[in-house]
Amino acid sequence: MNKQLSKKQRFNYFLINLISFASIFLILGLIVFQLLQTSIYQTVDHDLQRLATDQKFLQHQMLQTEQRQENVSQLGKFDTPPPNNFQQQVILWSKDGKILNEAELGSRFYDFQNLTLSTDQLSTISSIQTKDSNDRTLQFRSITLPVENQDQVAYIQLLVNIDPIKGTVERIKQILIICMIIFGLLSIALSYFLSKWFMKPIMISWKKQQEFVENASHELRTPLTIIQAKLEKLFTKPNHTILEESETIALSLDEVQRLSQLTSDLLLLARSDSNSLTLEKEPIKSNNFLNTVLLPYQELALAEEKEFIIDLGEDQQLCFDKKRIHQLLIILLDNALKYTATGEKITVFSSVKNNEWLIKISDTGIGIVEENKAAVFERFYRVEGSRNRKTGGYGIGLAIAKWIVEEHQGKIELTDTMPKGTTVILRFPV
Repeated sequence: MNKQLSKKQRFNYFLINLISFASIFLILGLIVFQLLQTSIYQTVDHDLQRLATDQKFLQHQMLQTEQRQENVSQLGKFDTPPPNNFQQQVILWSKDGKILNEAELGSRFYDFQNLTLSTDQLSTISSIQTKDSNDRTLQFRSITLPVENQDQVAYIQLLVNIDPIKGTVERIKQILIICMIIFGLLSIALSYFLSKWFMKPIMISWKKQQEFVENASHELRTPLTIIQAKLEKLFTKPNHTILEESETIALSLDEVQRLSQLTSDLLLLARSDSNSLTLEKEPIKSNNFLNTVLLPYQELALAEEKEFIIDLGEDQQLCFDKKRIHQLLIILLDNALKYTATGEKITVFSSVKNNEWLIKISDTGIGIVEENKAAVFERFYRVEGSRNRKTGGYGIGLAIAKWIVEEHQGKIELTDTMPKGTTVILRFPV
């Protein structure tokens, strides 16, 4: 993946994360603000609704006004308007929009001098605003009710001053805006970090893919080059018989066989990466299966003057993929034979206990240094620096072995055999 493409992809991740975080914070802020504002006004509206349905309260307000108009002289005007210091108020209106309870309002009347009667939304709670004599804007929640069977009073209006609530809502709004800005900056930083974090596994995967392609190309090129060279050599000697060129033909066939095995292994790894392979588990007697796999290798070891010991525990019926476990054991036994010299020993141990099938394949060969034990399961990894096919293979056998073990929900690990050599431990849940 080139730098330009990598930067573009990372920028796309950054934008996606930023938009996602910003949308979440914005929606959350709006929901919190709306719920808070609604809950605050809900209390005020509830009080207004309660008063609007209290007939005794309404009758008392109108009766008090009538009595005052009969017995009390009209309140004189103040020289200067007093400050606004009330929360709730009742206003009685005549049909022509005149305030009738001016005396009951007292000094507060100055705050309603600019208020006009509106009959558009009767019996409905609404927000209104007016200006007092000091030109200050006053905010109210109001409900206007029609009055029947009254000579003078045509409407009664209930008001609750919400200036303190408005101030609280505005402060909360400012706090939310500040929080949104802070969270916005955090979103930018977090989006940048996540875009970098998301790109990390992609770059690792891309690097592994590049290494896989390069190593596979190298491994494929070598046998193809050998086959090509041998075939070209045959063309230079057209009169030779098959017997005379039998060594050349045999070497070419050997490379073709290697090439065929390599392509099969590469196909298996590719299919395992795409999760297109499934295990075909079936109940199998463990010892019968192991003897079928191990006895040919025991004969091969004897032919190479190597000691091969088979130590199997009690026979158990287990459920596993016969083909894949057979392939797994072949990979491990091939390595054990390959890296042991004449006169050295290979031991295969198997037992089933504590709901676990344990298999150990030990050898007294050259062993593996500690820092290489984890890396040997990587594809095309070779412990030795040169790609000597006499001992090294292609470096993908243990990668396939690890995949087979993990597909069976098992574990594979490497330990040292004392005084020298390597032990491969397989654990499968029963």
